[in-house]
Amino acid sequence: MITVTQAEIEQYRSQLQEYPDALKELDVLEECEGDLEYAAETLAIKSGELDNDLDARNPNEPSWLQKLADRVRPHICTPAFKDVLSQGFAFALGWLITVGVYQGVPLTLVLIYISRKNLDKFCQDC
Repeated sequence: MITVTQAEIEQYRSQLQEYPDALKELDVLEECEGDLEYAAETLAIKSGELDNDLDARNPNEPSWLQKLADRVRPHICTPAFKDVLSQGFAFALGWLITVGVYQGVPLTLVLIYISRKNLDKFCQDC
């Protein structure tokens, strides 16, 4: 389980003020007490992307958040994205939105997840 502290959520909130969808995702993360995977699953259930029966899920399968991260891997594991990310978290989110990366994916949560995993380690399998 990846937990984001209240202070970290506030830091992301201040960086992402220009992105209303990101702020909504951070609200859900806050409601889920910083549990990143639970917040992603909550958003997926609300959007109809994920069945509400999480207990029936196979524990050996990757988490919903990992699956989302894998969907955006082709865009994130590029030299261009690494350059964008070096300019800041908000800039990276804006870039992903601009290039039209998968509508409906909670990109803010995916970016936090990937940053916690370490981008180079995450992209190692590409």
